[in-house]
Amino acid sequence: MKKMKKIICSALVVATIGLGANTASAATFGNSSSGASSVESWQIIYKGAAWNYSKSAYKSTSFKYTRNSRTLLTKTAYKGKVTGSVMDDLRWGDKYTTKFTWKRGARK
Repeated sequence: MKKMKKIICSALVVATIGLGANTASAATFGNSSSGASSVESWQIIYKGAAWNYSKSAYKSTSFKYTRNSRTLLTKTAYKGKVTGSVMDDLRWGDKYTTKFTWKRGARK
């Protein structure tokens, strides 16, 4: 009986971790040479990325997370890829909404 309990508990832990670690939302912008993406994990963590590779027609690509008009994180890629993450605010309302924006720098 103890062995069966261990197996059931192990299966529940694996299922919780495997099924619970899903992506709530994701968005990608740009192309393979210059772009940005944002992924929401666990409905509380936002993971952003920006890339600007040698074939890009732009000098840089950047992304920014804001909340209530305040900048939480800004990252700029000049060559290669940059990443960063922020925690969401669990309160409701527009001023607690985490927003993602991205932009490209000047043309080469």
